[in-house]
Amino acid sequence: MLFRSSGCSLIFICGFLTAGNLYVLGTFDFNQNGKSEILKLGGLVAQLEYVELDTNGNHHTLWQYSPEGDIKIIDAKFSDLNQDGIEELIIIQRSNDKFEWLKIFEWNGQEFSSNDKSIKNSASGSDRVRPANLAATSNLFAVAMASPSRRIDLFTLLLKDGVLEKSETLTQSSAIVTNGYGPVYGGLFSRNGETFAALMSPEGNMLKTSIFSISNPVEEIASDILVMNGARIVLGPDIQAFDENKDGREELLVPFATGEVYVLALSDSGITFKESKFSRGGLFGMKSTAGEVEINNTILARAENGLYDSILGNPRSAISDSLLLLVSDTLMLGDSLNLFLLPDTTATFYSFSWRTTPPPGMWFNPNAYQIEWVPTRDHLGIVDVSYALNIREREELVSGEDELGDTHHIHPVLRAHDSSMVILVGDTIKPPEPFVLIPPRFHRVSVSTKDIVENDRFVFEGETPFSTSSVNINGVISIGVSADLSTIKHDKTAAFNFKSSANKPDSLVSLSLVHDLDSNILYGSISPALDTIPQSFDPEGLNTNLYLFPEYFFEGFPSSMSLDSIDSGITLLTSDNKISGTISFSSPLHNRDHDITISYFGGRPYAIRGNINVKENGSHKTITEIDFESSFSPILMDAWLTPVHRDTFVFHIDSIPDTLKSKVEFRSFYSPAAVLEDETPPGSSVPATNESLPADTTAIIHNDTTSVRPNTLSITPKTPPAVVLDSIKAPKPSAPVDST
Repeated sequence: MLFRSSGCSLIFICGFLTAGNLYVLGTFDFNQNGKSEILKLGGLVAQLEYVELDTNGNHHTLWQYSPEGDIKIIDAKFSDLNQDGIEELIIIQRSNDKFEWLKIFEWNGQEFSSNDKSIKNSASGSDRVRPANLAATSNLFAVAMASPSRRIDLFTLLLKDGVLEKSETLTQSSAIVTNGYGPVYGGLFSRNGETFAALMSPEGNMLKTSIFSISNPVEEIASDILVMNGARIVLGPDIQAFDENKDGREELLVPFATGEVYVLALSDSGITFKESKFSRGGLFGMKSTAGEVEINNTILARAENGLYDSILGNPRSAISDSLLLLVSDTLMLGDSLNLFLLPDTTATFYSFSWRTTPPPGMWFNPNAYQIEWVPTRDHLGIVDVSYALNIREREELVSGEDELGDTHHIHPVLRAHDSSMVILVGDTIKPPEPFVLIPPRFHRVSVSTKDIVENDRFVFEGETPFSTSSVNINGVISIGVSADLSTIKHDKTAAFNFKSSANKPDSLVSLSLVHDLDSNILYGSISPALDTIPQSFDPEGLNTNLYLFPEYFFEGFPSSMSLDSIDSGITLLTSDNKISGTISFSSPLHNRDHDITISYFGGRPYAIRGNINVKENGSHKTITEIDFESSFSPILMDAWLTPVHRDTFVFHIDSIPDTLKSKVEFRSFYSPAAVLEDETPPGSSVPATNESLPADTTAIIHNDTTSVRPNTLSITPKTPPAVVLDSIKAPKPSAPVDST
């Protein structure tokens, strides 16, 4: 009953973040025709959709259901309520009016038909029942209730002669959850033959949790406040019991929309809360726009990871070679690669460029918008592929003025998609070697200003994970440092210092930016301070769709800061004051890059320094400091998230060498401070080029200045500008010792 993909599989890459989540239950075979069936909750076609998968993996709808009015289906589970060997579908619903909050559907041989005996919500106002999620084991059910009190309700359900019988409700709650404001969720799991109920409520970075015994309902077993380490948005319908360590005792899997999966367990010492082996494995958290290929891949991944014993009992070996490509990024000799690049059918293609040289025979087909390749025996092993794709969203008219009069330019507004992956080409005779996934994760910081002329140099002192750049675009100089965090070993610290060789100024103002990628907290400070009042901003509190953004903490920044949502992200500071430079700061999150730009007015930059700390568990923290001469005042501050694909595979992670000391010199140019006028409209982008600057290349760039005003900062760090490598190699002078 395992489905197969077609001979030349298409990999569909989607980087969009949509509002709703899709939950998939299954697989099943209710109609007994030997084909897999799944239940979709929260899709675009209907709130509930029961579909059948054919041998090619195509989906065919057998039944769908969407309640009338404002009723929303919250969760769904299957259970055999009448002991006839065929499971019934139980759903819970939520509405602002009186309605059936629990509803039963029975399989009639072809589809699900509604059972007339449902549980209705007869209360109104503040006493109205608002269920949050549903858990089930056998005929025991647990419903987390958000109102009229924050609790978990336990009861049994039976169907006798078509009549629904519900037992008396056992209500459990605790002070640690009742005294709170976050959503509530429940779950059921077993340990040593005893069943337990868990009541959870996330608030900020904490998960308030209480565990109760079903056999001894009077007793609260344990309560605790658990740290979520930056995980956000609990996926209630995906909470499930699972024996992850195979010790015969179940734990509770708690998946999050940010990609983490945690294991909630009860031990002799109390409640434990650890990250699961399924974390960031793509097993949960699909969006409502997920296509058939993504859903099929998720089902197969769940089966491979043991969440399903198998897909309806069929062995893994029945999967075809083409489908194996989708599952493990392995391509066997004789297979064809057809990688479709556009994120959706409505996207408008703008440009494509290779980031690395592709293997012989691989090419981009501009008519089909896909990468096509047939590997040969010469390609056996690991093949690296990296490319950049730009999608045109719209066009904007930008008006200005030069010595000849008014100027008008049409600028395309682009969305960039950078992707890199490594394909394992396997021999059809010899099995492929094992490999380890290490996705590239780039951290970048740069300063763009006109305070730079030819009589000074910036010298870099650091370690090999770091690379630097110095770029001249129409007189605006950009100096920056970047590093691939994946190349730094665990339990290591790497530092850098990119500073001017000129004399150290008598007066310095320092900007510090610290991003803890584990907890996703970004801290900024200015010394000496412009204001003494600390400020903090939580984008998720403003809009739940912004949950992927960090929590921001600032000290020494202007008191005029505020948090507001814009189309492309968020804004933290706005002003009409003049600017003399721009700082771009980028950090890698899970499947997003977080970018923040700070436009400022101040003195010339003297140094960019910092370090990256990789903890033993692999979590990263970046610390960056930028020194300015005499003064520094932020004028504008915006932040946004850019989708990225991190699916690179390499052999043997332990073979990555420790970082080596090195020095690299860059020449740049200084001039007196000049006021820059930002001509780039908010939300607009500059077209990316077909060629990008390699991470370890030194370059000084002189671009044509036609049709661009000399004292304007019309670049944006969101996409790289056009660059031409300088072939002249300068000798490496020794750097002067810092007087401090």
